[in-house]
Amino acid sequence: MKRKRKHKIVPAKFQQNFLGQLDGRYELTRELRASFEALTADLGGLDSLSHIKRTLCERFIWLSAILRGLEKKISEGDATQSAELLGRWIQGLNSLTGLAKTLGVERLARKADLQRYIEGVDRK
Repeated sequence: MKRKRKHKIVPAKFQQNFLGQLDGRYELTRELRASFEALTADLGGLDSLSHIKRTLCERFIWLSAILRGLEKKISEGDATQSAELLGRWIQGLNSLTGLAKTLGVERLARKADLQRYIEGVDRK
C-alpha cells in the first residue's frame, strides 16, 4: 500500500484537517500546530469546543499562515506587485479579525477533570 505524501507548505486553498496533512519535520508545521493548540487552549480546550468552533480555529490558523506568506511576498516584491498583495493582505486581515471576534478574544478557563489531571494530561 502506498503511503500518502505529506505537504511541505500550507495549501493555497483551505482543506479540512490541513494541519494533519502537513509534514511534521518542518518548522512551519510545528509552529502552526503549536498555534492551533494555544488557540484552542485559550478557548477552554479542544474537548470543550463545538465542531463549528474547531473548524473556525483551523481556518484561523490557515489564514494566519497565508497572511504570513503574503507579508513575505510584499517585503520582497516590487511596488506594483506589493500594492496588489497589500490589498489581498488587508482583505485577509479583515477576515482574520472577523474570525477572532467570532471565536472570542478572551482566554477561557478549561473545565477541570480530576481523572485527566491525575493521569497528567491537564498539567500543562
